[in-house]
Amino acid sequence: MALLWVHAVVIPAFGLVRGVKPAHLFAESLIVPMTAAYAAWPGATRRMRTVAASVGLLSASAILVHFSGGVIEMHFHFFVMVAVVSLYQDWLPFLTAVAYVFVHHAVLGSVDPKSVFNHPAAWHHPWKWAGIHALFIAGISVACLVAWRLNEDSLELQRLAEERLRQETDIVDTLHRVGRSVAAELDLHTVLQRVTDAATELTDAQFGAFFYNAIDASGKSYQLYTLSGVPAEAFAGFPMPRATAVFAPTFNGERVVRYADVTAEPDFGKSAPHFGMPQGHLPVRSYLAVPVAARDGEVYGGLFFGHGEVDRFSEVHERIVVGIASHATVAIENARLYDSERRARASAEEAGNRLRILARAGQVLAGSTDVTETFTDLTRLLTPELSDNAAVYLLDKKGELTAVASHANYPSPPGAFSGGLADRDAENPLMYVLRSGESLLLPDIDAAMIESAFADPADRAFVRETEPTSAILVPLRGPADVTGVLVLGTVLRSGRRLGEADLAIAEELARRVAVALENARLYAAQRDVAETLQHSLLPEELPMLPGLATAARYSPGGPGVEVGGDWYDVLSFGDGTLGVVMGDVVGRGVPAASLMGQIRNALRAYAVEDRDPRSVLQRLNSLVNDLGPVHAMATLVFGIYDLDTGTLRLANAGHPPPVVAANGRASFVEGGLGPPLGAVRAPVYGVSETRVDPGATIVMYTDGLVEDRDVSLASGLDQMKELVASGPSDVEELCDHIMRCALDGRAGGRADDAALLVLQVLPVHSEIRLTVPRRPEVIRALRTTLRRQLHRAGVSPEEEFEILVAAGEACANAIQHAGPASPTFEFESTVDSDVHIVVRDSGRWRDQRPSEGGRGLTIMEQFMDSVHVDRAAAGTEVQMRRALSPVESGSA
Repeated sequence: MALLWVHAVVIPAFGLVRGVKPAHLFAESLIVPMTAAYAAWPGATRRMRTVAASVGLLSASAILVHFSGGVIEMHFHFFVMVAVVSLYQDWLPFLTAVAYVFVHHAVLGSVDPKSVFNHPAAWHHPWKWAGIHALFIAGISVACLVAWRLNEDSLELQRLAEERLRQETDIVDTLHRVGRSVAAELDLHTVLQRVTDAATELTDAQFGAFFYNAIDASGKSYQLYTLSGVPAEAFAGFPMPRATAVFAPTFNGERVVRYADVTAEPDFGKSAPHFGMPQGHLPVRSYLAVPVAARDGEVYGGLFFGHGEVDRFSEVHERIVVGIASHATVAIENARLYDSERRARASAEEAGNRLRILARAGQVLAGSTDVTETFTDLTRLLTPELSDNAAVYLLDKKGELTAVASHANYPSPPGAFSGGLADRDAENPLMYVLRSGESLLLPDIDAAMIESAFADPADRAFVRETEPTSAILVPLRGPADVTGVLVLGTVLRSGRRLGEADLAIAEELARRVAVALENARLYAAQRDVAETLQHSLLPEELPMLPGLATAARYSPGGPGVEVGGDWYDVLSFGDGTLGVVMGDVVGRGVPAASLMGQIRNALRAYAVEDRDPRSVLQRLNSLVNDLGPVHAMATLVFGIYDLDTGTLRLANAGHPPPVVAANGRASFVEGGLGPPLGAVRAPVYGVSETRVDPGATIVMYTDGLVEDRDVSLASGLDQMKELVASGPSDVEELCDHIMRCALDGRAGGRADDAALLVLQVLPVHSEIRLTVPRRPEVIRALRTTLRRQLHRAGVSPEEEFEILVAAGEACANAIQHAGPASPTFEFESTVDSDVHIVVRDSGRWRDQRPSEGGRGLTIMEQFMDSVHVDRAAAGTEVQMRRALSPVESGSA
């Protein structure tokens, strides 16, 4: 194309120089650009564009020869050779060129011979010499064409030889790489997967598989397989291939099978039940299968490859897979040898492992106190050390056999191996062992027999899916009879089975489990006794006193921890004082609870006689020292709170200090310290005095709330102070807040009991509403509460005295005359510009006896502006009102 466009410019210029006539020059100068334009037109076929380019080159040469008068005739011959040689693959341009030379030379030679030929002989015979020129050009062109073709054939043979050599080299390199990869691996499944992946990739198969014939430890054969190119789910629903007419040559190790279209083979689709590929199977047309066999003739399995298109596997692919199969044979033999050596070592170590299992099981059972937790730890220990699943079944109080603990080394549906047993009279291994008391070894079990032990369909389906292979059932003997069954089992996937040696270990474990079970039951009974005693000695309810709110909590230690001697008490005295106690007896179980009861009762008696906390602790210390030969000790904090003065006097015998909180701040009451009760013979205890104003809260607690094995005692005390300061104002909510935050989430678990007592002096408001018990000692507390309310309102001492006397008489009447049907009464007081008091009970006042005073109503009417008594069937209500003097009201 470049030569054509160059000549399209050169020819007109050359014609002008030579003096060619303009018309002649214009006519012949159009031929070359026209052929060049057609040759460049993309709409024309490649062949026609080639013909146009050939004609254009020849025309350009002929025009130059014509314009030069034959002087540059060799130029024409040169371009003929270029056209023919460059276009030799197509005979049409060749024949066109020869015909064009012949016609052009003959026609122009007849018109103007000297413009075509440069020798006289040709001038008289232009057709003859035109034919000679055409034959000459054709001969040279044919010679060049033949030479070119021969050279191309030689080059093609060389290229094919080099390509085959390259393929052979690639095959050798590939096989060497695959062989090195699988030879470095000793795990059989990994070897199979690597071989499958490599062969699938090198054959460009749509998917590949390696079916391997394996033998378990008992000599039973089974089949493994690996897949490549597709997910395992694509073949999960199909059965293993059988030795049908298509698969038999491979599984028998007879020959390599390669089909361009397996569906067209005579043996395809003639085997039941599918008669071809199963429904949903990936489409397979191209098929290649190579057996993998050992040198002694044993067939390990086969490599299978498929593709949905026809004729995708060549001889080269077959040779590659055969080479990979030979490497796979060596790798499988190495993996088998390694596996046999590993099993030999495992057998040698198994005896030692069993002894270690017994030792570790002994450690688990030695400290067993909680049955469920202990047996759960035991089943987790036994799987997978001894079996694939383990369960402990016990008879409950109703005589039903239920699973208290189980663990499976393989995933199982909910409920498997846990409860839901069938009829106890049914014939199944569990019931047999329970009734006969004999151990049962099932080395080759029937799944249906095990399945019958479960009533839940999910459990039965689990048994079918896991394919159990062996089981051991051993009775757990109590002091009188069989109390349960220990079950061990294996499944097919693990490849192991239980035998006589395992039965011996299981029976030894069962003996130890039975002892641990008996110990746990004895401990549970003792703990129940201690806990019952502990709760019976704690107050059933705290005293209800006006102006005070109390709440308490007690929580025993966690599982495996005996009940301790933590306790609390609140004592209401008739002289307007209140005793608060928090103690902790050193020790656990029944002895600690018993000592706690003695100290509690003694403290109540001593406190009634003497309100001095120091004296009470000294007398308690003497009591503890004189209890007996067994050294006893306890910590205790005892305080007397005076309702009238708001003073708390405390004595502390080695107990964590109480916390007093007010206005969002908290502090410890650290005075009055002394040694624990029973620590020394003649201790000296001090007394601390703390002001507890309305709105303040006193919190007492035992060390179970501040001591933690992972946290220092100082940190625990700081946490307690922070919990009290930041907790809610309601005493019940504050108790729950402290117990939850102090005990939940402990890494080491609960190691001790915990007790908590909260006492709050209620703030004084202009309106008071109280429900109080009908006991005489509450009158003083009510008077104290009302006095604080009157004092807050600025009431004068004279008015305060008279109002308190009237209110006391109304409360005394509610206590004395309401009768036993009303255990409590209500007291309401409102103070603003006047005082309004309401005393209401739910009983009916009995008639006044002659011996009783009967001046209460008169006193109330004398001291109050108005008194109204409403006696109804639902109860009696006394309403009193008195206006306050302007001076006192203004001062408020």
